[in-house]
Amino acid sequence: MNKEEILSSEQGKCLGCGGNLIFCPPTQDLCCEKCSKHYEIINDNKVEIHSLYEKSKLTKTDDFQEVNKLFKCPNCGANIVLNQFEIAKKCPYCGTSLVIEDRVMQNQNPDACIPFAFDEREAGEYFVKNVKKNFFVPNKFKKNIPENKIHGIYIPAFGFDAKTVSSYRGRLYNEHTHTDSNGHSHTTRSYFSVSGTHNDFFEDVIVECSSKMTQTEIEGVIPYNCEKKKAYKNSYIMGYSVEHYNETVEASIPKYKSIVDDYIRRNILRKYSYDGVDYLNVSTSYSDEKYKYYLLPIYRFEYKYKNKDYSTYMNGQTGKIDNNVPKSKLKIALTILIPLLIILLFIILGHIN
Repeated sequence: MNKEEILSSEQGKCLGCGGNLIFCPPTQDLCCEKCSKHYEIINDNKVEIHSLYEKSKLTKTDDFQEVNKLFKCPNCGANIVLNQFEIAKKCPYCGTSLVIEDRVMQNQNPDACIPFAFDEREAGEYFVKNVKKNFFVPNKFKKNIPENKIHGIYIPAFGFDAKTVSSYRGRLYNEHTHTDSNGHSHTTRSYFSVSGTHNDFFEDVIVECSSKMTQTEIEGVIPYNCEKKKAYKNSYIMGYSVEHYNETVEASIPKYKSIVDDYIRRNILRKYSYDGVDYLNVSTSYSDEKYKYYLLPIYRFEYKYKNKDYSTYMNGQTGKIDNNVPKSKLKIALTILIPLLIILLFIILGHIN
């Protein structure tokens, strides 16, 4: 397969037949929709990283703000990006028809993009495999997966980096169960104090800044392999929907710190063997805080099951899907009841003996 170099980031038409170029995940290049000619994406891959508390330079660049226009969906409010070669498009979230209007792109450009690693056909195959492996999905659904609409969307997110030093003090406990001479079980706790200093380094803590996707939903499909990120080029988004960020990096800082604080607590507790936590006080100092503005690949599946609408998200790099799929109430109930019945049986047998 012969490839030709793209001479300009604004090149969106095939040099041979004039057809539209779209990003091709299997070959990681641009492909003409008409004649299937492929074009290599030239990228020096220099990703800009911003210091968190320094004001970033919000200058326009040919790669994003001057090549694309921003449209706010009048129905659902999503911030959808339309490139210069599109005159109309449907909102990937609600299906409302969009017509290009001249709105200036606000604030900063994406620093990096994780390109889609597979196309819609493969996404559909991954969806079926994931669903069939999920024990809690109803068997009826697995046997007859309904038709679904698949939308490839680049969603906006910030990736935060930080060094942390934490001092902590707390009290943990272990539980001990013994049986007395009358056959009765008793549980006692032995407490022990913990304290110390803990150092951590965090890279690419992902915080969504989308108007439509929540942090819980993005956490359902992460992690992304951010080592495979590409410096942003307009070529990667051709043929896909793109959402511009709805929250600034300043507004995303509390979310990022909450995620980091949870990680730190878990990492501290991993140092100890314990059954429970009485309390754990942690004080953390942050340094060398940085961030990148990402576009992350998501496939969104829309379908109906038993008169209920579902929207399931899939990581467009790894194929991982979130947990918003139909679930069998019977299987969930059995999962809860069977361990309880086993415990009850042991208690009864203990009293009989």
